[in-house]
Amino acid sequence: MAGIVAILTPIMIEHEFIEKAEEAHYGRFSQAIGRYIERHGSWGTEQDAMRYVQIMERQREMMPQRFPGRQPGYSPNMPGSLDGGPPPEVFGVHDTQTFEFVLFDLEGNVLHGGKDYQPGQKVSPDMFDDADPIIYKSSVVAYALPSGVPPLTPTDEAHLHTLQETLFFSTLCALLLIIPFGFWEGHKLSGALDYLIKAVNKMGAGELEQQVPIKSKDEVGVLAAAFNSMNSQLVEAYKNLEESRDMVARQADQLRELSIRDELTGLYNRRFFNEEVTVLHANAMRYGHAFSIVLGDIDFFKKINDNFSHGIGDEVLKQVAEILQSSIRNSDIVARYGGEEMVLALPSTSPRAAVEMMERIRKAIAQYPWHKIAEGLKVTMSFGICDELEGEDYEQMLAVADEQLYKAKHAGRNRVCSLSHKVADS
Repeated sequence: MAGIVAILTPIMIEHEFIEKAEEAHYGRFSQAIGRYIERHGSWGTEQDAMRYVQIMERQREMMPQRFPGRQPGYSPNMPGSLDGGPPPEVFGVHDTQTFEFVLFDLEGNVLHGGKDYQPGQKVSPDMFDDADPIIYKSSVVAYALPSGVPPLTPTDEAHLHTLQETLFFSTLCALLLIIPFGFWEGHKLSGALDYLIKAVNKMGAGELEQQVPIKSKDEVGVLAAAFNSMNSQLVEAYKNLEESRDMVARQADQLRELSIRDELTGLYNRRFFNEEVTVLHANAMRYGHAFSIVLGDIDFFKKINDNFSHGIGDEVLKQVAEILQSSIRNSDIVARYGGEEMVLALPSTSPRAAVEMMERIRKAIAQYPWHKIAEGLKVTMSFGICDELEGEDYEQMLAVADEQLYKAKHAGRNRVCSLSHKVADS
Protein backbone atom coordinates (compact mmCIF):
# COMPACT_ATOMS: atom_id res chain seq x y z
CA MET A 1 0.00 0.00 0.00
CA ALA A 2 2.86 2.37 0.77
CA GLY A 3 4.39 1.65 -2.65
CA ILE A 4 1.08 2.23 -4.41
CA VAL A 5 0.66 5.57 -2.63
CA ALA A 6 4.24 6.56 -3.54
CA ILE A 7 3.64 5.79 -7.22
CA LEU A 8 0.15 7.21 -7.65
CA THR A 9 0.44 10.41 -5.61
CA PRO A 10 3.03 12.22 -7.86
CA ILE A 11 1.05 11.20 -10.96
CA MET A 12 -2.18 12.55 -9.50
CA ILE A 13 -0.51 15.82 -8.37
CA GLU A 14 1.15 16.32 -11.75
CA HIS A 15 -2.21 15.71 -13.43
CA GLU A 16 -3.75 18.29 -11.09
CA PHE A 17 -1.01 20.80 -12.03
CA ILE A 18 -1.76 20.23 -15.74
CA GLU A 19 -5.50 20.66 -15.21
CA LYS A 20 -4.88 23.95 -13.39
CA ALA A 21 -2.63 25.08 -16.25
CA GLU A 22 -5.38 24.29 -18.77
CA GLU A 23 -7.94 26.14 -16.65
CA ALA A 24 -5.63 29.17 -16.51
CA HIS A 25 -5.26 29.18 -20.32
CA TYR A 26 -9.03 28.83 -20.77
CA GLY A 27 -9.52 31.76 -18.39
CA ARG A 28 -7.17 33.94 -20.41
CA PHE A 29 -8.90 32.93 -23.66
CA SER A 30 -12.28 33.91 -22.20
CA GLN A 31 -10.87 37.22 -20.86
CA ALA A 32 -9.36 38.15 -24.23
CA ILE A 33 -12.52 37.26 -26.13
CA GLY A 34 -14.55 39.18 -23.57
CA ARG A 35 -12.44 42.31 -24.06
CA TYR A 36 -12.87 41.98 -27.80
CA ILE A 37 -16.66 41.68 -27.44
CA GLU A 38 -16.75 44.71 -25.12
CA ARG A 39 -14.66 46.79 -27.53
CA HIS A 40 -16.37 45.82 -30.81
CA GLY A 41 -19.83 44.85 -29.58
CA SER A 42 -20.10 41.70 -31.71
CA TRP A 43 -18.92 38.10 -31.87
CA GLY A 44 -19.54 34.93 -33.77
CA THR A 45 -19.20 36.11 -37.36
CA GLU A 46 -16.42 35.33 -39.80
CA GLN A 47 -15.43 39.03 -39.78
CA ASP A 48 -15.09 38.95 -35.97
CA ALA A 49 -12.94 35.88 -36.22
CA MET A 50 -10.57 37.41 -38.78
CA ARG A 51 -10.40 40.73 -36.89
CA TYR A 52 -9.62 38.85 -33.64
CA VAL A 53 -6.83 36.94 -35.39
CA GLN A 54 -5.30 40.10 -36.82
CA ILE A 55 -5.24 41.74 -33.38
CA MET A 56 -3.53 38.66 -31.93
CA GLU A 57 -0.90 38.66 -34.72
CA ARG A 58 -0.11 42.36 -34.28
CA GLN A 59 0.31 42.00 -30.53
CA ARG A 60 2.52 38.93 -31.05
CA GLU A 61 4.81 40.93 -33.40
CA MET A 62 4.98 43.74 -30.87
CA MET A 63 5.89 41.44 -27.95
CA PRO A 64 9.75 41.49 -28.24
CA GLN A 65 9.81 45.29 -28.41
CA ARG A 66 7.32 45.97 -25.61
CA PHE A 67 8.65 43.24 -23.30
CA PRO A 68 12.44 42.89 -23.71
CA GLY A 69 13.74 39.47 -22.72
CA ARG A 70 10.82 37.59 -24.23
CA GLN A 71 11.71 34.99 -26.85
CA PRO A 72 10.56 35.86 -30.37
CA GLY A 73 8.70 32.59 -30.62
CA TYR A 74 6.70 33.20 -27.46
CA SER A 75 3.20 31.89 -28.01
CA PRO A 76 1.03 31.63 -24.91
CA ASN A 77 -2.01 31.01 -27.13
CA MET A 78 -3.46 34.19 -25.71
CA PRO A 79 -0.87 36.83 -26.63
CA GLY A 80 -1.47 39.58 -24.22
CA SER A 81 -4.42 41.69 -23.34
CA LEU A 82 -6.20 43.40 -26.13
CA ASP A 83 -5.85 46.76 -24.38
CA GLY A 84 -2.04 46.80 -24.82
CA GLY A 85 -1.09 45.32 -21.44
CA PRO A 86 1.49 42.58 -20.96
CA PRO A 87 0.35 38.98 -21.57
CA PRO A 88 -0.56 37.15 -18.37
CA GLU A 89 1.85 34.32 -17.51
CA VAL A 90 0.70 30.82 -16.72
CA PHE A 91 2.70 29.34 -13.86
CA GLY A 92 5.66 31.44 -14.91
CA VAL A 93 6.04 29.55 -18.23
CA HIS A 94 7.91 31.54 -20.92
CA ASP A 95 7.78 28.93 -23.68
CA THR A 96 4.63 26.96 -24.16
CA GLN A 97 5.26 25.64 -27.64
CA THR A 98 4.72 22.08 -26.37
CA PHE A 99 1.19 23.08 -25.31
CA GLU A 100 -0.87 24.25 -28.26
CA PHE A 101 -4.60 24.95 -28.59
CA VAL A 102 -6.93 24.89 -31.54
CA LEU A 103 -9.26 27.76 -30.65
CA PHE A 104 -12.42 28.21 -32.72
CA ASP A 105 -15.67 30.16 -32.31
CA LEU A 106 -19.24 28.88 -32.32
CA GLU A 107 -19.29 28.79 -36.14
CA GLY A 108 -16.13 26.70 -36.37
CA ASN A 109 -13.88 29.59 -37.45
CA VAL A 110 -10.32 28.95 -36.25
CA LEU A 111 -9.04 31.79 -34.05
CA HIS A 112 -5.77 30.09 -33.18
CA GLY A 113 -4.60 27.11 -35.18
CA GLY A 114 -2.07 25.55 -32.88
CA LYS A 115 0.02 22.99 -34.78
CA ASP A 116 -2.61 21.68 -37.20
CA TYR A 117 -4.75 24.63 -38.42
CA GLN A 118 -4.33 28.13 -39.77
CA PRO A 119 -6.39 31.09 -38.50
CA GLY A 120 -9.55 31.57 -40.52
CA GLN A 121 -9.98 27.92 -41.44
CA LYS A 122 -13.14 25.99 -40.61
CA VAL A 123 -12.96 22.97 -38.30
CA SER A 124 -14.99 19.81 -38.91
CA PRO A 125 -18.24 19.51 -36.92
CA ASP A 126 -17.04 16.42 -35.02
CA MET A 127 -14.35 18.52 -33.29
CA PHE A 128 -17.06 20.21 -31.23
CA ASP A 129 -17.69 16.88 -29.41
CA ASP A 130 -14.13 16.62 -28.09
CA ALA A 131 -13.44 20.32 -27.47
CA ASP A 132 -13.70 22.17 -24.14
CA PRO A 133 -16.06 25.18 -24.02
CA ILE A 134 -14.70 28.71 -23.41
CA ILE A 135 -17.23 30.54 -21.23
CA TYR A 136 -17.70 34.32 -20.89
CA LYS A 137 -20.41 35.67 -18.60
CA SER A 138 -22.06 32.23 -18.30
CA SER A 139 -22.26 31.80 -22.07
CA VAL A 140 -20.15 29.64 -24.37
CA VAL A 141 -18.26 31.95 -26.73
CA ALA A 142 -15.69 29.54 -28.22
CA TYR A 143 -14.19 26.07 -28.02
CA ALA A 144 -10.62 24.95 -27.39
CA LEU A 145 -9.02 21.62 -28.18
CA PRO A 146 -5.67 21.16 -26.40
CA SER A 147 -2.74 19.50 -28.13
CA GLY A 148 0.20 18.36 -26.04
CA VAL A 149 0.90 18.79 -22.33
CA PRO A 150 1.55 22.15 -20.68
CA PRO A 151 5.07 22.22 -19.21
CA LEU A 152 5.48 22.85 -15.49
CA THR A 153 7.38 25.81 -14.12
CA PRO A 154 10.70 25.21 -12.36
CA THR A 155 8.93 25.93 -9.07
CA ASP A 156 6.26 23.33 -9.78
CA GLU A 157 8.87 20.82 -10.89
CA ALA A 158 10.84 21.45 -7.68
CA HIS A 159 7.72 20.95 -5.59
CA LEU A 160 6.92 17.74 -7.45
CA HIS A 161 10.47 16.47 -7.12
CA THR A 162 10.47 17.24 -3.38
CA LEU A 163 7.17 15.43 -3.00
CA GLN A 164 8.49 12.38 -4.89
CA GLU A 165 11.60 12.22 -2.72
CA THR A 166 9.52 12.60 0.45
CA LEU A 167 7.16 9.84 -0.61
CA PHE A 168 10.09 7.59 -1.60
CA PHE A 169 11.85 7.89 1.75
CA SER A 170 8.56 7.65 3.63
CA THR A 171 7.75 4.47 1.73
CA LEU A 172 11.22 3.07 2.42
CA CYS A 173 10.92 3.80 6.15
CA ALA A 174 7.42 2.33 6.21
CA LEU A 175 8.66 -0.86 4.53
CA LEU A 176 11.59 -1.11 6.97
CA LEU A 177 9.04 -1.05 9.80
CA ILE A 178 6.28 -3.04 8.15
CA ILE A 179 8.35 -5.97 6.83
CA PRO A 180 9.84 -7.06 10.21
CA PHE A 181 6.50 -6.44 11.88
CA GLY A 182 4.79 -8.48 9.17
CA PHE A 183 7.25 -11.36 9.62
CA TRP A 184 6.75 -11.22 13.39
CA GLU A 185 2.95 -11.13 13.11
CA GLY A 186 3.02 -13.85 10.46
CA HIS A 187 5.19 -16.07 12.64
CA LYS A 188 2.89 -15.50 15.61
CA LEU A 189 -0.17 -16.22 13.49
CA SER A 190 1.31 -19.34 11.89
CA GLY A 191 2.42 -20.58 15.31
CA ALA A 192 -1.08 -20.17 16.75
CA LEU A 193 -2.63 -21.85 13.72
CA ASP A 194 -0.06 -24.65 13.96
CA TYR A 195 -1.25 -25.37 17.52
CA LEU A 196 -4.83 -25.54 16.25
CA ILE A 197 -3.91 -27.82 13.32
CA LYS A 198 -1.96 -30.21 15.56
CA ALA A 199 -4.82 -30.30 18.06
CA VAL A 200 -7.36 -31.07 15.32
CA ASN A 201 -5.10 -33.80 13.87
CA LYS A 202 -4.70 -35.40 17.30
CA MET A 203 -8.45 -35.34 17.77
CA GLY A 204 -8.82 -37.03 14.41
CA ALA A 205 -6.30 -39.68 15.52
CA GLY A 206 -8.37 -40.47 18.62
CA GLU A 207 -6.77 -38.21 21.25
CA LEU A 208 -10.03 -36.42 21.92
CA GLU A 209 -9.04 -34.17 24.83
CA GLN A 210 -6.99 -31.24 23.44
CA GLN A 211 -6.40 -27.66 24.58
CA VAL A 212 -4.40 -25.01 22.72
CA PRO A 213 -2.60 -22.05 24.39
CA ILE A 214 -4.24 -18.63 24.02
CA LYS A 215 -1.48 -16.07 23.42
CA SER A 216 -3.47 -13.11 22.12
CA LYS A 217 -6.87 -11.46 22.17
CA ASP A 218 -7.15 -11.06 18.41
CA GLU A 219 -9.21 -13.19 16.03
CA VAL A 220 -6.81 -16.14 16.38
CA GLY A 221 -7.02 -15.89 20.17
CA VAL A 222 -10.82 -15.83 19.95
CA LEU A 223 -10.67 -18.86 17.64
CA ALA A 224 -8.37 -20.69 20.09
CA ALA A 225 -10.71 -19.91 23.00
CA ALA A 226 -13.70 -21.12 20.98
CA PHE A 227 -11.80 -24.31 20.09
CA ASN A 228 -10.92 -24.96 23.73
CA SER A 229 -14.52 -24.41 24.80
CA MET A 230 -15.83 -26.64 22.02
CA ASN A 231 -13.28 -29.34 22.87
CA SER A 232 -14.19 -29.26 26.57
CA GLN A 233 -17.86 -29.60 25.73
CA LEU A 234 -17.11 -32.39 23.26
CA VAL A 235 -14.97 -34.29 25.78
CA GLU A 236 -17.66 -33.88 28.43
CA ALA A 237 -20.34 -35.05 26.01
CA TYR A 238 -18.18 -38.00 24.99
CA LYS A 239 -17.60 -38.97 28.61
CA ASN A 240 -21.32 -38.74 29.30
CA LEU A 241 -21.96 -40.83 26.20
CA GLU A 242 -19.43 -43.43 27.34
CA GLU A 243 -20.97 -43.53 30.78
CA SER A 244 -24.44 -43.82 29.27
CA ARG A 245 -23.25 -46.58 26.94
CA ASP A 246 -21.63 -48.46 29.84
CA MET A 247 -24.76 -48.02 31.92
CA VAL A 248 -26.93 -49.28 29.06
CA ALA A 249 -24.58 -52.23 28.60
CA ARG A 250 -24.71 -53.02 32.31
CA GLN A 251 -28.46 -52.69 32.35
CA ALA A 252 -28.68 -54.92 29.29
CA ASP A 253 -26.52 -57.51 31.06
CA GLN A 254 -28.66 -57.20 34.15
CA LEU A 255 -31.84 -57.59 32.15
CA ARG A 256 -30.41 -60.58 30.40
CA GLU A 257 -29.38 -62.11 33.70
CA LEU A 258 -32.84 -61.43 35.10
CA SER A 259 -34.38 -63.06 32.07
CA ILE A 260 -32.29 -66.22 32.44
CA ARG A 261 -32.03 -66.42 36.25
CA ASP A 262 -34.44 -67.69 38.86
CA GLU A 263 -35.37 -64.79 41.06
CA LEU A 264 -35.27 -66.70 44.38
CA THR A 265 -32.22 -68.95 44.02
CA GLY A 266 -30.17 -67.07 41.47
CA LEU A 267 -29.77 -70.26 39.41
CA TYR A 268 -30.54 -70.35 35.71
CA ASN A 269 -34.19 -70.77 34.88
CA ARG A 270 -35.75 -73.60 32.93
CA ARG A 271 -35.96 -71.72 29.62
CA PHE A 272 -32.25 -70.89 29.60
CA PHE A 273 -31.37 -74.44 30.59
CA ASN A 274 -33.39 -75.85 27.71
CA GLU A 275 -31.66 -73.53 25.22
CA GLU A 276 -28.15 -74.33 26.43
CA VAL A 277 -28.63 -78.07 26.85
CA THR A 278 -29.97 -78.34 23.29
CA VAL A 279 -26.57 -77.12 22.03
CA LEU A 280 -24.55 -79.25 24.49
CA HIS A 281 -26.51 -82.38 23.57
CA ALA A 282 -26.06 -81.76 19.84
CA ASN A 283 -22.29 -81.27 20.24
CA ALA A 284 -21.98 -84.41 22.33
CA MET A 285 -23.87 -86.41 19.71
CA ARG A 286 -21.78 -84.97 16.86
CA TYR A 287 -18.33 -85.44 18.40
CA GLY A 288 -19.06 -88.50 20.56
CA HIS A 289 -18.26 -86.77 23.85
CA ALA A 290 -19.50 -87.95 27.23
CA PHE A 291 -22.54 -86.08 28.50
CA SER A 292 -24.75 -86.44 31.59
CA ILE A 293 -28.01 -84.88 32.74
CA VAL A 294 -28.92 -84.90 36.44
CA LEU A 295 -32.36 -84.25 37.95
CA GLY A 296 -32.45 -83.60 41.73
CA ASP A 297 -35.27 -83.08 44.21
CA ILE A 298 -35.21 -81.93 47.86
CA ASP A 299 -36.58 -84.70 50.06
CA PHE A 300 -39.81 -83.99 51.95
CA PHE A 301 -39.77 -80.31 50.92
CA LYS A 302 -43.52 -79.98 51.48
CA LYS A 303 -43.06 -81.04 55.13
CA ILE A 304 -40.34 -78.39 55.54
CA ASN A 305 -42.80 -75.72 54.38
CA ASP A 306 -45.56 -77.12 56.55
CA ASN A 307 -43.45 -77.61 59.68
CA PHE A 308 -41.14 -74.59 59.46
CA SER A 309 -42.97 -72.11 57.21
CA HIS A 310 -42.56 -71.13 53.58
CA GLY A 311 -39.93 -68.57 54.55
CA ILE A 312 -37.71 -71.33 55.88
CA GLY A 313 -38.46 -73.30 52.73
CA ASP A 314 -37.19 -70.38 50.63
CA GLU A 315 -34.01 -70.23 52.72
CA VAL A 316 -33.50 -73.95 52.16
CA LEU A 317 -33.84 -73.47 48.39
CA LYS A 318 -31.32 -70.63 48.43
CA GLN A 319 -28.78 -72.64 50.43
CA VAL A 320 -29.17 -75.76 48.30
CA ALA A 321 -28.71 -73.59 45.18
CA GLU A 322 -25.53 -72.11 46.66
CA ILE A 323 -24.12 -75.58 47.44
CA LEU A 324 -24.89 -76.77 43.91
CA GLN A 325 -23.42 -73.65 42.30
CA SER A 326 -20.20 -73.87 44.32
CA SER A 327 -19.73 -77.58 43.65
CA ILE A 328 -19.84 -77.64 39.84
CA ARG A 329 -17.34 -76.67 37.15
CA ASN A 330 -17.52 -73.56 35.00
CA SER A 331 -18.53 -75.67 32.03
CA ASP A 332 -21.47 -77.24 33.92
CA ILE A 333 -24.96 -75.76 34.07
CA VAL A 334 -27.32 -75.91 37.04
CA ALA A 335 -30.87 -74.55 36.95
CA ARG A 336 -34.02 -74.51 39.03
CA TYR A 337 -36.34 -76.68 37.00
CA GLY A 338 -39.46 -76.13 39.04
CA GLY A 339 -40.46 -75.95 42.73
CA GLU A 340 -37.80 -77.85 44.66
CA GLU A 341 -36.40 -79.62 41.55
CA MET A 342 -32.93 -78.80 40.30
CA VAL A 343 -31.39 -79.93 37.00
CA LEU A 344 -27.73 -80.12 36.00
CA ALA A 345 -25.98 -80.57 32.64
CA LEU A 346 -22.47 -82.04 32.85
CA PRO A 347 -20.69 -81.91 29.48
CA SER A 348 -17.57 -84.05 28.88
CA THR A 349 -18.29 -85.97 32.11
CA SER A 350 -18.00 -89.76 32.24
CA PRO A 351 -20.73 -91.77 33.99
CA ARG A 352 -18.43 -92.58 36.90
CA ALA A 353 -17.30 -88.95 37.29
CA ALA A 354 -20.94 -87.82 37.20
CA VAL A 355 -21.90 -90.20 40.03
CA GLU A 356 -18.89 -89.15 42.13
CA MET A 357 -19.69 -85.46 41.67
CA MET A 358 -23.31 -85.90 42.66
CA GLU A 359 -22.35 -87.98 45.69
CA ARG A 360 -20.13 -85.14 46.91
CA ILE A 361 -22.98 -82.68 46.45
CA ARG A 362 -25.48 -85.01 48.15
CA LYS A 363 -23.22 -85.37 51.20
CA ALA A 364 -22.53 -81.60 51.31
CA ILE A 365 -26.27 -80.92 51.44
CA ALA A 366 -26.93 -83.57 54.10
CA GLN A 367 -24.01 -82.42 56.28
CA TYR A 368 -24.81 -78.70 56.10
CA PRO A 369 -25.63 -77.19 59.55
CA TRP A 370 -29.30 -76.61 58.82
CA HIS A 371 -30.03 -75.98 62.49
CA LYS A 372 -28.55 -72.51 61.98
CA ILE A 373 -31.53 -71.70 59.79
CA ALA A 374 -34.12 -73.40 61.98
CA GLU A 375 -33.80 -75.55 65.10
CA GLY A 376 -34.38 -79.23 64.26
CA LEU A 377 -34.23 -78.62 60.51
CA LYS A 378 -32.66 -81.39 58.41
CA VAL A 379 -32.43 -81.37 54.62
CA THR A 380 -31.41 -84.10 52.15
CA MET A 381 -31.66 -84.41 48.40
CA SER A 382 -32.03 -87.27 45.91
CA PHE A 383 -30.57 -87.33 42.37
CA GLY A 384 -31.23 -89.28 39.20
CA ILE A 385 -28.55 -89.38 36.46
CA CYS A 386 -28.77 -90.19 32.76
CA ASP A 387 -25.17 -90.71 31.60
CA GLU A 388 -25.86 -92.27 28.23
CA LEU A 389 -26.78 -90.28 25.12
CA GLU A 390 -30.36 -91.17 24.31
CA GLY A 391 -32.49 -90.27 21.30
CA GLU A 392 -32.25 -87.23 19.06
CA ASP A 393 -32.65 -84.59 21.78
CA TYR A 394 -31.92 -84.02 25.43
CA GLU A 395 -35.54 -84.44 26.53
CA GLN A 396 -35.27 -88.22 26.32
CA MET A 397 -32.18 -88.06 28.55
CA LEU A 398 -34.13 -85.84 30.95
CA ALA A 399 -36.94 -88.42 31.02
CA VAL A 400 -34.41 -91.16 31.87
CA ALA A 401 -32.91 -88.96 34.64
CA ASP A 402 -36.44 -88.49 36.02
CA GLU A 403 -36.90 -92.26 36.11
CA GLN A 404 -33.62 -92.65 38.02
CA LEU A 405 -34.72 -89.95 40.46
CA TYR A 406 -37.93 -91.87 41.05
CA LYS A 407 -35.87 -94.96 41.81
CA ALA A 408 -33.73 -93.03 44.31
CA LYS A 409 -36.87 -91.71 46.00
CA HIS A 410 -38.40 -95.19 46.06
CA ALA A 411 -35.20 -96.62 47.57
CA GLY A 412 -35.39 -94.34 50.58
CA ARG A 413 -34.30 -90.87 49.33
CA ASN A 414 -31.00 -89.11 50.01
CA ARG A 415 -29.47 -91.20 47.23
CA VAL A 416 -27.89 -90.98 43.77
CA CYS A 417 -29.17 -93.34 41.12
CA SER A 418 -27.94 -93.76 37.50
CA LEU A 419 -28.14 -96.20 34.61
CA SER A 420 -24.50 -97.20 34.93
CA HIS A 421 -24.46 -97.71 38.75
CA LYS A 422 -26.82 -99.29 41.16
CA VAL A 423 -28.49 -97.20 43.81
CA ALA A 424 -25.91 -95.98 46.32
CA ASP A 425 -26.79 -96.22 50.00
CA SER A 426 -26.88 -93.05 51.98
